[in-house]
Amino acid sequence: MNSTFAVPQSIVSNHLRLASGEQIKVLLLILGKAPGKLDEKQIAEMLKLSVSDVEDCLQYWTLMGILEPCEKNSSAPEKYIPSPAPEKEKKPEVKPAVEYSRPSASVIAARMEESAEIRSLFSELQKKLGKTIGYDGQSTFLILHDTFGLPADVIFMLVDYCVSVNKTGFSYIEAAGKDWSEQEIDTIDKAAEKIASLDRVNAMWKKLAAAAGLNNPKPTSLQSKKLEYWINGLNMSFDMIYLAYERMAERTGKLSLAYMEKILIGWYNSKLKTPAEVEASEKVSSDAKKKADSFSGKTSYNLDEHTEKAIKEKLTYKKKGDK
Repeated sequence: MNSTFAVPQSIVSNHLRLASGEQIKVLLLILGKAPGKLDEKQIAEMLKLSVSDVEDCLQYWTLMGILEPCEKNSSAPEKYIPSPAPEKEKKPEVKPAVEYSRPSASVIAARMEESAEIRSLFSELQKKLGKTIGYDGQSTFLILHDTFGLPADVIFMLVDYCVSVNKTGFSYIEAAGKDWSEQEIDTIDKAAEKIASLDRVNAMWKKLAAAAGLNNPKPTSLQSKKLEYWINGLNMSFDMIYLAYERMAERTGKLSLAYMEKILIGWYNSKLKTPAEVEASEKVSSDAKKKADSFSGKTSYNLDEHTEKAIKEKLTYKKKGDK
């Protein structure tokens, strides 16, 4: 047991089917070594892979939140270490984190006594959740209202969305409310727009997972952010996103959200909006290249040169298995 090392459970649960053999090997090698001891070149040498293949593998695990790069300076190569647990991942800060503590039962009672709005909010949320919210729920909703500054109607819309996706734990609702507060979702219109965006992302992922045979029914936090950008930022349809997935699978043989995003950004910059437009554009490029090659006298091979080389070249033999 002294020679064992830990492997995150999510690798077994979520990635054995999605990750390639090379990606699994790279991860196991890093997990089995002291954190920060290996860089891309060292990994490539140990696994007999190219550095570019190793970089692709590392990109996959960093995108999935399993690895993160060590601190790097200009004279040292980049090294990788296991990431902290997902709930501790650093996220871009929209504004400084709000320092707060949970209100006491007496504070909650006082707020209910003085505010009809708080009493009404607790009552409506209790009906929406279908259970007595008690201290945990009351303290959560009071934090969302008094500390994070979310209006009562926005809190109700947030809880309504959480119920619709079967996420009714108070810790989840509080975390989602904090995220909404940081994004300044403080009106009914903004809340409706956010929920519509989340619904589009979930529907798109469900459709993509079914078509591509992916085994996680709900997107991870990273996958949700990528999809939201592709749908809302790049205005890509499901057909375009699935075509990008197919191109990624054909060219890399592994799941790479970064590779898909490069493809989609290229299509966006070229103002291509449908798979038919993509295929037409690629045909034009291919025909233009063939025409340019024909004008320059280039061909894919020179038959005469190949035949002459085959005749003149001395045959050599080696034992099967020798390099």
